[in-house]
Amino acid sequence: MNTQKQIFLIVVLFFLFVGSCAAYAVVDLPYRSPIREEYHLKESITRGALLYANNCRSCHGNSGEGGVGLPLNTDAFKDQDPLKLKANTHLIERTVSCGRAGTLMPSWLDTYGGALNIRQIEHIIDFLTSPIDPAMVDENGNPTNEGWKEALEFAHVLNQDLSAIVSGDTLAGIAEAHGIGPRELAEYNGLPTDDPALFDAPVVKGSRAKIPPTPQFPEGRIVTIYTENDTVRKIATAQHVGAAILAELNGIPFKVDAKRGTFTLLGSDGQPIFGLFPGQKLALPKGASYTTVAGDTLKSVAARHSIEVAALIEPNKDMVGALAEEDQLPPDLELVLPEIKEYLVSGQSLEEVAAGFGNVTAGSLGDANGIEANAIVQIGQALKLPNEAWGTAPADTKNDGTACVQFAVSTSMFETIVTGKAPAGEKPAVPETPSTEVRIDAHANDWTVVADGTAQAINKGVVLIAKGTTIPFESVVGLHTITLNGTKDGGDLKQGDKRTITFDKEGEFKITCDYHPDMLAWVFVQ
Repeated sequence: MNTQKQIFLIVVLFFLFVGSCAAYAVVDLPYRSPIREEYHLKESITRGALLYANNCRSCHGNSGEGGVGLPLNTDAFKDQDPLKLKANTHLIERTVSCGRAGTLMPSWLDTYGGALNIRQIEHIIDFLTSPIDPAMVDENGNPTNEGWKEALEFAHVLNQDLSAIVSGDTLAGIAEAHGIGPRELAEYNGLPTDDPALFDAPVVKGSRAKIPPTPQFPEGRIVTIYTENDTVRKIATAQHVGAAILAELNGIPFKVDAKRGTFTLLGSDGQPIFGLFPGQKLALPKGASYTTVAGDTLKSVAARHSIEVAALIEPNKDMVGALAEEDQLPPDLELVLPEIKEYLVSGQSLEEVAAGFGNVTAGSLGDANGIEANAIVQIGQALKLPNEAWGTAPADTKNDGTACVQFAVSTSMFETIVTGKAPAGEKPAVPETPSTEVRIDAHANDWTVVADGTAQAINKGVVLIAKGTTIPFESVVGLHTITLNGTKDGGDLKQGDKRTITFDKEGEFKITCDYHPDMLAWVFVQ
């Protein structure tokens, strides 16, 4: 009897549970579902705004106003018409994933070598296509939405965490370039100094090296060699031997932290300073040499060391005697230097520092730090970025169009959507004079026609040739097709490939590329 009651109770509870679930599905779920969907969309827009501030603003601006890249804060992208929204979503996804051939827009999708996964790209799409909020305006009074306000706030926070470091010569760098340190360390330890190659020979693990004395350590120091790969040169660098020699020679106070291995310059008050000043002149010890870097010339090396070119050539005439003052010297060439009393310290100006960041000028950088735009700033000093900065300047590498090339977004397609202006592509007039020698080169996003030795404007080339003329084609950059009047000729033209086409029929031939719709050239055959 008890068993029957228990079974009955279980059945009743089961039906109550099922009924409750059904009631929830019928009554509560339809109510909660839109709220949950709205919450997830809002979260996605916020994440998209943060991703934009971290990855996109350097080209497109903090507020999407456009800079190196096109404007993205546009009414066209915010249009909520279902067909337009679908088209914009597809366009943005392809553009962010694959980039735009021939521009600075790279491929961002991780499977094509980028830094974003597909979910992160979806967040950016939700952010860019979020509609205008009628009750919200930006700092200029223009209608906007929460996403773009958040992107601007994220940008300002990132600017606070980012600083511009003034680069240039340091005592350690000058010492290394001039071979100062290893020789003195070897001499102090009774090692041979006549062959600089010995400075790179391994030092016995467990041995002890004596470090030359300084005002801070008047009796010198002793360090123990703990690795098998240490050399005299590495020990001298790690223990700041060369930097200490230069500092002492020039009367610059300094401090070495032997435990942490740091070297710090001090001001007249004994407090740490950032570094040297650009234009400062330093004496170098006798016997210093100089190892050249790319771009060095006899004239530039002599000027940096405040000596005449003839004084530089004299001890090095076997190596450089045949070169002119402006000829570039080969890198890693070790030049013997005469006694140097005024080495000129090189460093960045505010204008040069500002060039490393987007939407920053020497004036705005100076204003943000309370200094004049033409001020000489210490090397190593960290400068605050102005609020309107777009982060670090973008790389100058152009997209070669080889990533997901079959889906790549052409420049004309993108600009047509964003600006609403259709690209020009009308048939040009037939040239009056025929060309005898013609070649057509493919770059990342253009056909370049070279007629009788003269290169024409990219994607605007047009030639008149005689029937039977052969034209060579070459893919200089990227993957392309040679498409004549809509019909692909042969296989793909991979980077470095060459092909010739003989035009043995009269007519007009529009040359395009299936992968890059912007590419255009015209050949008229008579």
